[in-house]
Amino acid sequence: MLTLAHPSTPCSGAHSRPGCLLSSRRCISLAKSRVKMSSFEDSQDYAGGDLQGSKQLYLGIDFGTSGARYVLIDKQGTIHSEIKRTYPQLLVGNALNWASSWRETLFSLLEDIPVSLRQYIASISIDGTSATTLIIDSNTGELLCRPFLYNESLPDALPIVTSIAPENHTVCSGSSTLCKLVSWWNSNNSNKGSAVLMHQSDWLLWLLHGKFGISDYNNALKVGYNPETDSYPSWLLAQPFSYLLPSVKAPGSPIGCIKEDIRLRFGMCNFYMKI
Repeated sequence: MLTLAHPSTPCSGAHSRPGCLLSSRRCISLAKSRVKMSSFEDSQDYAGGDLQGSKQLYLGIDFGTSGARYVLIDKQGTIHSEIKRTYPQLLVGNALNWASSWRETLFSLLEDIPVSLRQYIASISIDGTSATTLIIDSNTGELLCRPFLYNESLPDALPIVTSIAPENHTVCSGSSTLCKLVSWWNSNNSNKGSAVLMHQSDWLLWLLHGKFGISDYNNALKVGYNPETDSYPSWLLAQPFSYLLPSVKAPGSPIGCIKEDIRLRFGMCNFYMKI
């Protein structure tokens, strides 16, 4: 999962407060998963349930199989807002356009956040379904194929994956991210040069920060990443499609700021993004 965190410098529109430094992390439960949040030093408290000063809130968004929801909490874990949405049935021909559905749901949930609370949001985390995979053109941002869903099995790729990976490795399953990548690679004869693999939550957060090819090691496990060595294994890097693999950072690593148009659209502060 990926996290967007607020910088230590306050944004315009929020009250200035010295000493706003990253100090610890908390977790909250969102449906079946735990979503990482960044918490910050703060001497301000709520008085009678009202926001005071630059008190910071933490937004977690969970994308499940049929819908998504957000929970907005404070450092003590008190819920200040939560909303659920089912995915809209956006079709391309007779097929559901999953990517458009996820995108619309993300921005609808952000619109659902009470305007009075948005300026206090200090981080955003997005959690998606494991092994849901997208292949993106890094020049245009367009999808090069439909998304591969988390439970979708690609048996055509499994013999290749089992021939290159160690026995009983996590990727040796037809529904692994690596099988999906291999299946796409073998069935696509063009547009490979600028392609990049993105997991569902990577892609959703890319819509907010605009940087391709960044993931964390939780997402990258099913494509073959080894968190013990903090690297992709040599057998995977030797493959011709290895350049599609995202760079992997530890959860909580900084990657940049929220896009200005997104910040202005939703009236938020200038988030400093962290994976």
